[in-house]
Amino acid sequence: MKKGILFVPFMTGKGGTESVVHNLFQSLQGQNNINLTVYSIGGSDEYGWTNGVNAKISEISHSRKLRTLYYLLFLPSKIYKIIKNEQPDFVISTNPIMWFLSKKAVQRLKLDIPVIAWYHYSLQQKPIKSLFLKSADYFLAISSGIRNQLVARGIQQDKIFLIYNPVTSDYQPIKRPDNVTHFIYLGRVDLNKQKNVQELMHALALLHGKWELDVYGDDSKATNVKDLAKTLNINDQINWEGFVANPWSKIPSASALVLTSKYEGLPMVLCEAISHGIYGISSNVATGPADIINSSNGALYHPGNIQQLAEQLQSVIDHPEKMPLQSTIINSSKKFSIDNYGHYFINALNTILNK
Repeated sequence: MKKGILFVPFMTGKGGTESVVHNLFQSLQGQNNINLTVYSIGGSDEYGWTNGVNAKISEISHSRKLRTLYYLLFLPSKIYKIIKNEQPDFVISTNPIMWFLSKKAVQRLKLDIPVIAWYHYSLQQKPIKSLFLKSADYFLAISSGIRNQLVARGIQQDKIFLIYNPVTSDYQPIKRPDNVTHFIYLGRVDLNKQKNVQELMHALALLHGKWELDVYGDDSKATNVKDLAKTLNINDQINWEGFVANPWSKIPSASALVLTSKYEGLPMVLCEAISHGIYGISSNVATGPADIINSSNGALYHPGNIQQLAEQLQSVIDHPEKMPLQSTIINSSKKFSIDNYGHYFINALNTILNK
């Protein structure tokens, strides 16, 4: 059995990385050749993601300043001690500083084990200093776009393993409405930051015919988005549902899900939507959507091209019969299933450990 450590920093407990770590452990159930332990240095605001996860938590403080001070003073020795005590066969981390310090500890301890970087963000939007980036021996990429970015930064392609992210789903279709087209947006509601909802608002203002938009996400700080909707005279067609726990079990119907992000790593909301047979329309940003959306399950538009987005939305209103069958859309999501993810992860790890 191979013993591994996964180092993660403080996480809120509600983010995508937490979900991926949780789903990773689900995908590894029944794997008797891997013993992986998560070391959370910093803790979380919420710990639901640790259910079923072999995790050891070092909670520091809910104050960001105090956590930063702890990291500056104690993180190198903390990582060194954990690796020395555990004597793992491999180390993985989602955080550049942590995998850099892990590599330093491995060298000091004279251990012949790989340090693996598992970064969950676009390198264009959240760059990594070369000192940290190139300290890792191997890389797990969550999208082909991130793999391309790593190659562009000088990482050899044979050191990068594309594993995507895992999705948990019951694969039950969410029905399409009969009369009024229902677009859905699911996620953080911001005007012109990462999620770029202003682009969706402007595109909706160009539509004709019967449509509604259902927004599932915390809108408590989205006054500017709502004001824009009122200015564009479309607010009466928007249902602000707010944050909804387990939304896929509560969405009654949907024609298409729309994502207008400026950047992503691998947008899980798209993976989840197609797993329920929902047509996906997304900005074709550098990393993520092109791995998910194709002619069998949705459409991509050029970021910033509001007219193109509007045309794709209008097509759903005018020609719902031309959309792919829901069974076809669901089948296209299976490459992100828990079972397949376990195979991607184990195959990558076996290849690395056998080099």
